[in-house]
Amino acid sequence: MKYYLLNATMLLIASLPSLAHFDIVKEQLNTEQNLIFNCAQLNATNMVARYEIVQSKGARQTTPTHEIKLIKNQHQVIYKRSSATFEAWDRNGEYSRYFPQERRSITYRPSDLLSVNRRYDLEQQFHLVSPELKSTLQQGKNTQRSCFEVSQYHGEQAGQTITLEWINSLSMPYLLTLAQGTASTTYRLIQVHSITNEQVNALTQGYKDLDFADVGDSESDPFIAKMITQGFIQHGNSGFYDSNGNPISKEDGKHAH
Repeated sequence: MKYYLLNATMLLIASLPSLAHFDIVKEQLNTEQNLIFNCAQLNATNMVARYEIVQSKGARQTTPTHEIKLIKNQHQVIYKRSSATFEAWDRNGEYSRYFPQERRSITYRPSDLLSVNRRYDLEQQFHLVSPELKSTLQQGKNTQRSCFEVSQYHGEQAGQTITLEWINSLSMPYLLTLAQGTASTTYRLIQVHSITNEQVNALTQGYKDLDFADVGDSESDPFIAKMITQGFIQHGNSGFYDSNGNPISKEDGKHAH
């Protein structure tokens, strides 16, 4: 029996917003307390970045839904969305999912992903926005956000309006809004600070790891049985899901942010 990866890091695929509606959302975000960052001690390689995710439907209705924390150095990037689990990609294209309470992890090698006809954009994982997508957007003026100089981009893709404020010094988004009709999803940087390689590496140490290829031989393992039951590992024809829980088809392969 084959098992497939449920990947929660592919979070920017959604039903998304109109540019006019984005102006309302942006106005509301800008009326909030100004965020202060210590830019002098930041670099593009080693950082912890925390993003607030705001979803909106209808005029002047914004609802903060949740946050995502990105932790990275030159070798790996870690995504934390809850205390129950977190995920990591390394520069070799290996994907691992960690379960802190059980001190267990499951690692998917590039060959595992290829075996189920799934592709990924590794640069997107390290920068949240795919360079390929960014290259299709029209660049606007530069502006100042706190101590960051950001470049503004906008464009449309697959019926979605995309508005991006890009921090050049960090190669990360300051603000990203995806819009369609009167619905929008906005990702806004609310905190960022530096981190050492030792601190990043410590986050993934001390876990008992299992290769994804060995999952089928480990169904008697209570941990594996629990993960399958809870939906972290799924058998079937499709196991890749977007942030709305929708299966991503083979044709979607590339997960554009």
